[in-house]
Order: sequence, then structure tokens, then C-alpha cells
Amino acid sequence: MTNHIVITGATGVVGRRAVRELVAQGHRVAGVMRSARGRRLVTGLGAAPVEADVFDEASLTTAFEGADTVVNLLTHIPSADRMATPGAWDENDRLRREASAAIARAADAAGAERLVQESLAFVYADGGDAWLDEDAPVAAGGPTATALSAEANAAALFSGDTVVLRFGLFIGPDSDLTRSDIEAAHAGISPSVGRRDAYRPTVWLDDAAAAVAAALAAPPGVYNVADAEPPTRAEIDAALAAVAGRATLRAPVAEVTPELEPIARSQRVSSRRLYEATDWTPRVRAGTDGWGLIAAWPTAA
Repeated sequence: MTNHIVITGATGVVGRRAVRELVAQGHRVAGVMRSARGRRLVTGLGAAPVEADVFDEASLTTAFEGADTVVNLLTHIPSADRMATPGAWDENDRLRREASAAIARAADAAGAERLVQESLAFVYADGGDAWLDEDAPVAAGGPTATALSAEANAAALFSGDTVVLRFGLFIGPDSDLTRSDIEAAHAGISPSVGRRDAYRPTVWLDDAAAAVAAALAAPPGVYNVADAEPPTRAEIDAALAAVAGRATLRAPVAEVTPELEPIARSQRVSSRRLYEATDWTPRVRAGTDGWGLIAAWPTAA
């Protein structure tokens, strides 16, 4: 069935892919924009640009008019070298706290039937070797606290069907963080903090976009979106070292600050619920196999 879908964050690394995926499936897609560059990009992807301020409920309600589904993929992730600095996450936190609330209210006012809200798999408490499904305990910390705020806004302020997608770490050739990880590996340094035997949820960007499309048909609820077999940091380091031509990578000496603590946990996240609810399945084990694919990409590293 063809849907009219409006996406906020349509020009991000996941948003661009989600637009392409949904357009290819025959849906009518619009992306919320404010810049000329954004309008050109969205138009080039086969979608219609629509102007709105993501913090302004009235303009969003107009932008969402007639939409069956609203998808909120807004993020503003700081660069790897700024993540632990004061204020680096302020804009991202505002998007998750304030824009998510305006989007949920506007989607409801516009009469949309479904709201898809992006979130993070890093919200879970450290689980050691245990598998973590969507009912596992969460422990807000650093920037993950506002991811839970966005989830709560979507659930409380929208009266239709709500789907929350808790994504693992995005890996792909055009991700700034991915490029930073590869640069660190070339310098012989692991890009991640925490125990080497700890699990890290990761997801290939194209698979993340496919999960957004799958969310149109999923029953309302919360779904993890990550590799079927989340890798350990040691596995990720080994794959990165191979791509960088290094025998091994040394663990970073950076202090685990409150901003970094959630991603230093062991989170063996299970995405079985989404597999069983839809036909979505990851095609790439991003945390290990993705790096080799990126190395073969002309503009990757």
C-alpha cells in the first residue's frame, strides 16, 4: 500500500537512505527542509521538499498535513574529537527534547496515523554477556538520556501508532564517525573506549534505512536495530586493524566521561523482535564486515 510519508532529518546519513528506500517502494515522500541545499538534495532523491521549523509546532502541522506516517530522524551528533567536550551535545539534546515533542504534537494535530521515532541502542544498562531485548533495563546517561526523552514524547504526545527504533552505532562510507574510526585505526588506536570483551551494537547504514521502511508495517512498539550478532570491541578492533594494515590496535587512554560512559558498556543487543515482526534482516555485519566494504569504497577513507 502506498503511503504519504514526511521525514524530518531527511538529509542525514540515515535519512537520505530512508528517502531512497521509501521512494523505491512507491511511497510518496516529503522531507522537511529549511535550506536551499536541503531542498536540492531531497528533490534529487525523488522526494518533495517541504519547509518547516522543527521546533515550531504550527509550521510542522502544516508540513505534515495529509501524511499517513511521520518519521523523525533528527540528530546532530558532534564529531569524534568533540564528543567529550562541554556543550558538544547541546544541539542534539535540544532536538531530542524539544523538537521531538513539537513533531509528535504536530503529527497528531495533522491526523497522521503513525509516528516513527529514532532512538539509540546505547540506552541499555551494561548487560555483560547477556542478550538485551527491548524489555531489558535502561540506564540513561550522557546523551542517551535525551534519546529516552524523545521516546517518551513520541509515546505520550502522539495518539496514533508509535514505533521507536533503537539503532546501534551507524557504520557506512559517508558517516563522519566511521571515517574518524578508520583514521584512528590507521594511527594504530582503537576508536572505542571500554572493555575489549564487551559487546557493541552496530548497524550498517543501508540496513538502518531498510528498518525505517519496515517500521511502516510493524506493530506499534519499541524495536532494536542492530547486527544479528553484535561484535565485541576486540572483534571490531581486529577488523579495523586488518583494513588499516595494522597487526593490532591499542586501546585509547581517554577517560570514560559521563558523555562516553553509555557507549563504554557491554550491550549485546538482540533485534529478534523486529525480525519476527517484519521481513527486515541486516545484510551486513557492520561491526566486522562493514570496514572491508568501506575500504573498497572510492571515497571512504
